[in-house]
Amino acid sequence: MRGDLDGGRAEDALAGSETSFLFVSGSGVLLQRTGGAWSEDSFAEDDPFTVEPPAARRPAVEEPARAAAGRDVRAIVLRPGMVRGPGEHGHLALIRRSVDRTGAACSVGEGLSTYSHVHLDDVARLAGLALARGTAGALDHAVAGETPTRWIAEAVARERGCATRSLTPAEATTVWGASTR
Repeated sequence: MRGDLDGGRAEDALAGSETSFLFVSGSGVLLQRTGGAWSEDSFAEDDPFTVEPPAARRPAVEEPARAAAGRDVRAIVLRPGMVRGPGEHGHLALIRRSVDRTGAACSVGEGLSTYSHVHLDDVARLAGLALARGTAGALDHAVAGETPTRWIAEAVARERGCATRSLTPAEATTVWGASTR
């Protein structure tokens, strides 16, 4: 069943069923615009945080799934970090795309903004464990370490035999689009 932001939610249909419901969100709900600077902020699952505009709808989508636990649904929210694995997605793909567009492996500002990453296989394993043994109403972060974007750009530069380049947030918008600064 698929949730819907405007009503007809899956958790409503499951109410009273005592069935399991896994809602996969993402750690992007914790997004911070740092302009490429490092942030010392770290958030545990239920820590308060200020939601940035690009992620503003995410908490409102997660909350009904968690609340369904009070309606005899074993509902769990899983927040994976940037998923890596087969295929072209995530930071690695973005930085490779910057080489194609600019001739350099790019990062924003100092390139010290960090993102939590997790392998696709680990997300699948955790989803299975959450469904098998998870606690109703739980919110689980699925992350495995943090990597500064500049380090990824440096690795791509070595791979592609090109230079690295720092972008301003405005330049990043022209290379990757508004949502990826």
